[in-house]
Amino acid sequence: MRLIVLAASLASAAAGLLLTHHVDAQEEPEPGGQELFEMWCADCHDPGPGHPGTLRMEGDFGVENSVLREMQAVNRPLIHLAVRRGFAMMPPFRPTEISDEELERIASYILEEGE
Repeated sequence: MRLIVLAASLASAAAGLLLTHHVDAQEEPEPGGQELFEMWCADCHDPGPGHPGTLRMEGDFGVENSVLREMQAVNRPLIHLAVRRGFAMMPPFRPTEISDEELERIASYILEEGE
């Protein structure tokens, strides 16, 4: 009898843990474009000194075209190409690092179409 009670208690505890984990995973919202940009892009592409992507683009394209979010010539296909293949000193990012859906949110944020 003790064995049945112990087994039932363990099963109940395990089910509670699984249910808690499942509920927590559903409650966590998907990160938006700004949050993803800050996580993956801002260290290199924010304005100001100390951001290597901005400094590199300043050298290549001039001060007026050095900040990624302020560039007029940037577009969605260029963002996708640069992120997936890399560009100059920028490394490529695999879909296992930045999913296609996350890349879309980042592109929308850069192009000011979203958040």
